[in-house]
Amino acid sequence: MDPLFCVKDKVAIITGASRGLGLSYARALASRGARVAICGHSLERLRQAEEELAREGLAVFARSADVSDENSVKEFVQAVLDRFGRIDILVNNAGVLLRRAPEETSVQDWESIMQTNVKGTFLFSREAGAVMQRQGGGSIINISSIGARCALSRRLAYCTSKAAVEQFTRTLAFEWSTYGIRVNAIAPGYVESDMNADLRADPERVQEILADVPMGRFGHPEDLHGALLFLCSDASAFVTGQILYVDGGKTAH
Repeated sequence: MDPLFCVKDKVAIITGASRGLGLSYARALASRGARVAICGHSLERLRQAEEELAREGLAVFARSADVSDENSVKEFVQAVLDRFGRIDILVNNAGVLLRRAPEETSVQDWESIMQTNVKGTFLFSREAGAVMQRQGGGSIINISSIGARCALSRRLAYCTSKAAVEQFTRTLAFEWSTYGIRVNAIAPGYVESDMNADLRADPERVQEILADVPMGRFGHPEDLHGALLFLCSDASAFVTGQILYVDGGKTAH
């Protein structure tokens, strides 16, 4: 691999990585020599993720954590430090999505999404960022969505949370640039994942969605790997506070 994009021996935390896009990010980094720590809610899913990666010859450190719980986040970050001695990369991937009309969205629905998508991003950034400050640098990659820029039907809370993540990204980049910490975000479009399996099962919805995507297809998880490697590596050494949309042109018009 071009040394510019090298992540070999870097220590990376990926939240919400027991399945879906988070697991794909873990595979992308571990297969290129990074030392990867993943967390998720379900111990069973984490074990399955470990086993799946092990069959590919990839080892990860897996431990359950609640991204919205301060003590749980602190314990996970400390466990990673105890295991690897440093943290170079944080990928704030954990997120939840609820499709519901605004007038049917309860306070509990709203708070659940904000707790994971916004508070979780803040807590992990704060704890891992403190380690990066002591080290003299690091890279934080937050996972946003086209929903931060485009209004998506029946996803008011989700879109609002992702808009918050983008402003969080820009502001934290400004605050921490003097510590050598870069903070950026990837905003996927319609990428094949557990979150949109129901949409992809509906031919009419698929036709409607793809009519608004210039490249005319759903993205594959691997389509996000290039953006991830760019932001994790020295290739983006002078890039911070940016949102990289990977959406097949959805937000270009």
